[in-house]
Amino acid sequence: MKKIVFLFICLSMTSLQARLEDIFNDQTSIEKPFELRDPFNAPKFQSANQQKRKKRFRGVWDNTPKLPDDVTLADIELTGVLIGANRRAVVQAKGDTYKLKEGQKIGINGPELKAILPAGIILVEQITNIYGEIEYIETVVPISR
Repeated sequence: MKKIVFLFICLSMTSLQARLEDIFNDQTSIEKPFELRDPFNAPKFQSANQQKRKKRFRGVWDNTPKLPDDVTLADIELTGVLIGANRRAVVQAKGDTYKLKEGQKIGINGPELKAILPAGIILVEQITNIYGEIEYIETVVPISR
């Protein structure tokens, strides 16, 4: 008997539940209230000119000079490293100062900057040995004092 009463109560409770859409249809004239913007955040307005520029230029804007392609490993002097979320190496080549990031190549077909450590940088260069096999040579460049 208790099981039948319990089953009857459970079935009646599920039939009495109101759906969320039905509640809001009766209470408001707004068609989609959950798709509205957050009233505590200011709206972000952009002019048509700003929208065009945003479509054309994507990515990070950086006005620091890029390392020229004719620079070789012998021309580079490591002057410092920036450790943090975005690691950078500060190098001096041919009298100018440049910032390098991990994964950047030095020169054409030159070594790739694989790691930036507090004491220096690690460069990896791909070469073909006398047997025709591809080898990777790691070069550690310490910070110049």
